[in-house]
Amino acid sequence: MNDNYLDISKSVMISSPAGSGKTEKLARRYIALLQSGSDVERILAITFTEKAAAEMKERILNILRKEDPEMFEKVREKMPRMRISTIHSFCLKLLKRFSLDLDIDPSLEVMDGFHADMLWNEAVYESLMEDSEQGMFYAAIKESGIKGWNKLYGMLGELHAKRPHIEMGVRNSDLGVRSSGGEYFKNIVSIYAKCLGNYRMKKSARHCLDYNDLELMAYEAITKNPEWQNVLYSFDEHTDHILVDEFQDTSTLQWKIIDKLTEEWRSGLGAKRERGIEPTIFLVGDDKQSIYSFRGADVSIFKNAKKKLTEWLGDEYHFIEIKENYRSLPAVIDFVNALFERLMPKGLYDDYKVEYTPFGATRAGEGSVELLILDNIGNMKENRKSEASVIARKIKELTGAYEIYEAGGKRICGYGDAAILLRNRTHLSVFEDALQKENIPYVVVKGIGFYSSTEVGILRSILFFLIDPLDDYSLLNVLRSPLFGIGYDTILKITGEAVIDGMPAGYLFESLKKYVTQYSDTPSLRHSIASLGRWLERAKDARYSILIEEILAEAGAWRYLNEKQRYVNVKKFIKIIEDFEHNGLTGMEIREKLIKASGKSEEAKANVNTEGMDAVKIMTVHASKGLQFPIVFLPCLDEENRARGAGSIVLDEDEGGIVVTYEEDSDLRRKVSVFQRHRERLQDEEKRLFYVAVTRAMDYLCMSGIWPASESKPPSGKIAYLNDAFNLDNRDDAGLPFKVERIRKEDTEKRGIGESKKCNNIRTQKTIAHSAIRPFSDEPVFVEPLDYKPSTVWMDVTEEIEEIRKKHGDDWIVLGRAFHRIFEGMSKGIITPDNLEAKTAAIMKNEVLSDRDADKMKGIILADMERLNEAGYVKDIIQRRENSYSELPFILDTGNRIYKGRIDRVVIKGSREDRIAYVYDYKTYPVSEREIEDIVKKYSFQIDIYKKAVERLFAIKTKGYIFFTHELKIVET
Repeated sequence: MNDNYLDISKSVMISSPAGSGKTEKLARRYIALLQSGSDVERILAITFTEKAAAEMKERILNILRKEDPEMFEKVREKMPRMRISTIHSFCLKLLKRFSLDLDIDPSLEVMDGFHADMLWNEAVYESLMEDSEQGMFYAAIKESGIKGWNKLYGMLGELHAKRPHIEMGVRNSDLGVRSSGGEYFKNIVSIYAKCLGNYRMKKSARHCLDYNDLELMAYEAITKNPEWQNVLYSFDEHTDHILVDEFQDTSTLQWKIIDKLTEEWRSGLGAKRERGIEPTIFLVGDDKQSIYSFRGADVSIFKNAKKKLTEWLGDEYHFIEIKENYRSLPAVIDFVNALFERLMPKGLYDDYKVEYTPFGATRAGEGSVELLILDNIGNMKENRKSEASVIARKIKELTGAYEIYEAGGKRICGYGDAAILLRNRTHLSVFEDALQKENIPYVVVKGIGFYSSTEVGILRSILFFLIDPLDDYSLLNVLRSPLFGIGYDTILKITGEAVIDGMPAGYLFESLKKYVTQYSDTPSLRHSIASLGRWLERAKDARYSILIEEILAEAGAWRYLNEKQRYVNVKKFIKIIEDFEHNGLTGMEIREKLIKASGKSEEAKANVNTEGMDAVKIMTVHASKGLQFPIVFLPCLDEENRARGAGSIVLDEDEGGIVVTYEEDSDLRRKVSVFQRHRERLQDEEKRLFYVAVTRAMDYLCMSGIWPASESKPPSGKIAYLNDAFNLDNRDDAGLPFKVERIRKEDTEKRGIGESKKCNNIRTQKTIAHSAIRPFSDEPVFVEPLDYKPSTVWMDVTEEIEEIRKKHGDDWIVLGRAFHRIFEGMSKGIITPDNLEAKTAAIMKNEVLSDRDADKMKGIILADMERLNEAGYVKDIIQRRENSYSELPFILDTGNRIYKGRIDRVVIKGSREDRIAYVYDYKTYPVSEREIEDIVKKYSFQIDIYKKAVERLFAIKTKGYIFFTHELKIVET
């Protein structure tokens, strides 16, 4: 191709298919901008992942080091100021940079998925418990029991998965709701809005956001916030060029953000043009690789952007379609072209349809593409065992024999050159077993099932026992684990019980301690109990995260955990506990969090760095995007194309707004147009996913799947694509762009495919007769407590939110937070009488979902502020003055308890000798005269903690007050 994309006087959009070097082109464009005089601070580059951002910086520096050493030195000095990041990182930086203008807490942090899920679950539970209007929770339980709860919870989760777009509709009060079920689904959406509001409050109280908040808040900051023009002006003053990588994965909201940021550039007007600066947009992607609709990616944006840029910029823009492939050998390229010209034909006038353009190979060599078709030998489980065994033997056969092309020559392939790509992880364990049977080293990349892994289960049991020494079940797991290896029969013999589940709870550790003091025939048990006793003693003072690491070292557990995946899983678990402790959670709170989290089968295992490992990589097709491998295996091609997101709820977005549609009946869903469109789009995405999978292969591609047992049944899944394109069922393989090997049922049976092999290190559990199990006793159990004291407990000094909610409703909780932010802003001089109304509107926009509610609450705030001002309290207490503090954070150590919190207001008055700190705690909700005395009594302990903290901080006397702002009343405690 030509170098038109380096013409920095024009905006460019590049359609860059798999293996065409789009990263190189993005880096070259960036360098061209630098060499034309642009500074790194004035170029914004958006990537899909943090890893891609780091690789982009590295690519730019490597090119400059070789080709322009002088520029390399200049850029290296400014490397920390290079604005290359993900869209989420960009949005976070924008929000923090303009936090004062946007009335956003500048110290806010972004939660990871684990903590966000925990908080969302809490919000759902509390909202359903308070659901008195619809009463849907109780109705669901009454009608269907636990199934009713699961259905209700599942629907709320399905709605929540459609953030941030559904939240935009809720916040703008223009969300359309359609359903054949009458008011039922509208009530569900109403409950979801309450859950969302509760979730928002919880995040605000913790000064944190989730990833969906970043995009939504950034968009509102540049469109709806009263300061939006100032934000856009400042961005425009500091940015001349925007580059976007992986543009096909852009969501509607992300495109709206980019569109708004570049709006003035496209108009041909503005200060830049007047100064002779020509701002540009550079978009690069491949719509054939748009596979993230479940994350909000919209493939139609690619075509729409192409049209819009042509309309907006005319001759100042050009579109480039690359037709060279630098990754794959001709055999792979020929197959891909032959298949996808049929699957993605041209001439389709639908923005959601992708049109395929053939590309040519630039690498010299032959390459190979094969399709293994296996006969159906029974049920799905046996079929997958058969297929996995065939692939394992194929890998064994190729390794050390098959030659791959590299750097102008050839070399023999190793295990590390091969990858197995799965559509999903359903049959992952089957392929792992097959590789183990053939003694083939492998690593699962971005695997799931973190909490169900053996090593995490052992650590969880250790932790639970340290937290609660009466937890017999966890103690049993620890004793039987590789740490101690005490047999089940040994424990039963000692305790004198048939099964451990029949024992009185909490007796196991005491029983074992008593036994080892009387008998010496079990030295291993004596050692185990002594170790556990030492660990319990240390748990009184040590942090659990530190103690677990020490325990692993003392017990020699790292010998068992030295395998890479186990090692990084252990480190991830310890980091999770460390984060819990950092947030002040007690042992029992940590235990509760982990019990809830353990039900998440989708929790990812810790990432393993596979670079340099001579092992087969197993991963999903989604995880393989952006990667390449000399040898690729694509099994399970007969699996039905059941795409993510094909549920009973569909969210549709067009110029008319956002509409969410629900249909419970699967037969009716086939007839409803919105579900038909959605299903068709998901089917098209399955084709694109197949394109991504086959284009990962550099030299050798091996596909496999099961052929239907009956001739009357057509092939399914990706094999159906191949059959439709190449007519595989005619049994004539001549002229196909790939080799076909048909593996008969009798062949697999002769080879013993599907036979399982037992692992030596797994012991068979002894079966105990039902009659031997003693039922629980109805008599009360008396347990003598152990000499166990809890370690230092962290306590949050916070307001009783639930009590306020029950008495005054959610509105006054929101109003309370808003008042506190206004008081803080006034104390710092950020909010003044002149901008009070505008700042209040901005705060309410961030706090309240609907504009109508925001306006109502703004009126309440302004009325109260006027009364406070007239009474003189704004001047005397709230507004900015010397020797005063607002939202003052503190930590107070009182021995066995450490209190932490924030003090609303501290005003220090008097001369140096007789200074007094006046400590105020704001209560902004309405109270009656007779309630004030009870509230003062209730919060006197909290105010006392505040006073002690201030006394230690400033070494002066203190006085404490509760300030009832709505009642204009101050009471000393």
